[in-house]
Amino acid sequence: MPKKGATKRPRTALESKTFRDGAIYLFKRNDYKKPTWFCRVKVPGAKGYISQSTKTTDEHLAFKFADDLFHKGLVQVANGQELNSRKTSLAIKEFIESYSEAEKNKPTTINRIKFLNHIAQFIGPKRLKEIHTKELSELNDWIIDNSKTGSLSPNTIKRYSVDIKQFFNWCLERSYIDRAPRFPKIKTESNRRPHFNHKDWEKLIKHLEYFVKTKVPAVGRDRLLLRDYILILADTGIRVGEARQLKWKDIKVIQQEIGNNKFSHIVLSVSGKTGTRQVVSRTPEIKQYFKRIFELRTTELGKKPDSNDYIFCGKDGKPIGSFKRAFTTLIKEANVETDEQGNRRTLYSLRHTYATISLQEGVHQFVLAKNMGTSVAMLEKHYGHTSSIASAAELTKGSRLKEENQINSLNWMME
Repeated sequence: MPKKGATKRPRTALESKTFRDGAIYLFKRNDYKKPTWFCRVKVPGAKGYISQSTKTTDEHLAFKFADDLFHKGLVQVANGQELNSRKTSLAIKEFIESYSEAEKNKPTTINRIKFLNHIAQFIGPKRLKEIHTKELSELNDWIIDNSKTGSLSPNTIKRYSVDIKQFFNWCLERSYIDRAPRFPKIKTESNRRPHFNHKDWEKLIKHLEYFVKTKVPAVGRDRLLLRDYILILADTGIRVGEARQLKWKDIKVIQQEIGNNKFSHIVLSVSGKTGTRQVVSRTPEIKQYFKRIFELRTTELGKKPDSNDYIFCGKDGKPIGSFKRAFTTLIKEANVETDEQGNRRTLYSLRHTYATISLQEGVHQFVLAKNMGTSVAMLEKHYGHTSSIASAAELTKGSRLKEENQINSLNWMME
């Protein structure tokens, strides 16, 4: 019979040790294949215990882990905080499980679940009652840093905040927290999207000539692909996600008539968040960009790429997830990381550059919005500062595009 106040050894304990007059209890569980140390900490003035795995088999490190918990607990008690708040990762898992099967199949719920599992990487280890405005602000920064583009619009952050608020309100209903944390204000004072002005675009293009001349074969291949990727996105305004799924069969050539003259233009069939649409390239030079990629893949494969092959892919044919790292290196070397207002440029700045240049060249807002898969209202909101916005009948400024004159998407590549 243990003495009153003594720490009771768990039935599954293989080995145990006590420190600080029993306030820290370390033990190994015999039902674990790996002899990891677990700890149970009793903090004076607090109800219950703090029980956690130390995630180490080293006794010295296990004690240090438990001792840190003990001192952290003392500080929390002194500040009137509770020690046994529910772990956020467990609450997130329980919240997801609370959805019915019918709800889980809804697109909005699927996206919300993906998002919550994503942020669990950052806030999961924290206790629910440890999360306040400061932690949520840090979470916003983490979400942005770990996004595919390294940048998120205020509207996207607001949408994510709604999902997080719904989670904390659910926690409040179950008394896991006493009050929902206050959310940090989202800056929306500037609607301008960072793009490349003429001067910085020229600097970027000029530096690209040196950027691709690397002697490292693996890096050289990626940089050659990045060069044409940049030029194609700036010439079409397609989204990063749309470019990722682009296949050779999605490229067509259509005839363009201006008076008695006929010209060929490239049209891309892309699938994005607004559905499938036809995107007309801004200039005919885009044909050369695609042709370079086509020839690169032909050399690698020893034959022409299949029409179902991805355009922006690795040597294995799988689509490249992101060019973010290489692009960041490029704009840093070219000294064009930020725009005139100090906004950091990202891959999406290529889309914004396309929109800005098109408006300056006189493309009608309605036609441009349709080509970009967005709305006129969004163009006015984000590019209203663009000067020289004139009217035009077509994307190619008065020309008429005839789809009946389509050419096979691959034949022209080898012309």
